[in-house]
Amino acid sequence: MDITYQFMIPILEYFHRMTNSYGWAIILLTVLVRLLVWPLVVKSTQSMQKMSQMQPMMKKIQDKYKSDPEKFQKKMMEFYSKNKMNPLGGCLPTLVQLPVLFALFATFSGPPFGDKAVDVKVNVVEKAKSAEVKKVEVSGNNCPYVATDGKIAKVVVFPGDSVVVEGESVDFNTRSVEGQLPADFKVHWKLANVQKKDGEEAPATIDDNGHATFNKPGEYHVQAMVPGIAKHENFGPINGLGKVASGMDLLKPENFDLVVMIILFGATMYLSSKLTMKPPDPNQEMDEQQIIQQQTAKTMPIALSAMFFFIPLPSGVYVYMVVSNVIQTLQTWLVMKSPVPEFVDVTQGDDDYVPPQSPDDDAPKGKKKDVSDSGKNGSSKESEKGSSKKKTDDGVKQITVESDTGETISLSTGKRKVKKKKK
Repeated sequence: MDITYQFMIPILEYFHRMTNSYGWAIILLTVLVRLLVWPLVVKSTQSMQKMSQMQPMMKKIQDKYKSDPEKFQKKMMEFYSKNKMNPLGGCLPTLVQLPVLFALFATFSGPPFGDKAVDVKVNVVEKAKSAEVKKVEVSGNNCPYVATDGKIAKVVVFPGDSVVVEGESVDFNTRSVEGQLPADFKVHWKLANVQKKDGEEAPATIDDNGHATFNKPGEYHVQAMVPGIAKHENFGPINGLGKVASGMDLLKPENFDLVVMIILFGATMYLSSKLTMKPPDPNQEMDEQQIIQQQTAKTMPIALSAMFFFIPLPSGVYVYMVVSNVIQTLQTWLVMKSPVPEFVDVTQGDDDYVPPQSPDDDAPKGKKKDVSDSGKNGSSKESEKGSSKKKTDDGVKQITVESDTGETISLSTGKRKVKKKKK
């Protein structure tokens, strides 16, 4: 299913007929899409809000059961279950929205807002390999075209991908596989990867009518540029909804409107992400995860805005992104106003929990006594430095051990003999 051709562009054209402005059509289409994904936004924002506010409770569980990984995992699963939490709850609604967002992006990147190419690959071989010559009927890709009367058609190039012999000429043309093209429809033809050196014959040429001649073996890409009728339409301070500029071209005065749109995109994105973040408690030190979240919320809008300075996009795309961020910020604010329910503390009633200890936790400092079984008689061997033993008259064996720190430890073993007094 082609979401762009079957849904987005027809809805866009409907709003264009209502407002007689492609700028307002972009805004209305963006509002409609944001309303349709509103339930997903609510679920995603609430999940992120709960995950942010549950960090102290998660840290409490981690601190209490850090020496018992099995108990820790059990308590975390119990915590998620009793509080109806899903660690991935904030990601799934966002992933569901991605196909719609990609379709919107494709809608605003091509006709009617900008030119878009239908590409055909041509492999040119030597005359000795003429047996390899073949031609596909039509191009494998297509492009939607929006006419001035609002009618939509899907454009392909014929012939499609081909293998031809050097010196051969090919006449390329376009036709519609869906809808009807107007009589005055015309594309701009070009060769995408051909460079002509001074004093040399061009390896390939193509004229305005699609007549191409291939003079040297190699791989070529013939492109039919389908025009966007709203490319030069103004909207408020924006000089052309299909205008494209990047890099140093943005410093030109006629492109300052694009710079302003990029800055507005970064600012609205930062505001939206800031609303979803729980403000840090000044009396409590942030853990590593909270620090990463705070840094990401600050750096991501800057990084994306800087990226768009070098990626050429039509100004209509920036209109969509800014309006979408503004609506998302409003939606986030509305969701964040709702109080978050209290969390169930799964550590309550577990006050008598004693963390597991290793066998050496209670051993005295210094060298430990090395005791080894020597048989069934249960006798043992002392190997501690500075140790001595003696047996007293009453049958009690006393063992004295001197540690490396100079401490003297006395141990008594055996049964004490008790003499009965004669009555």
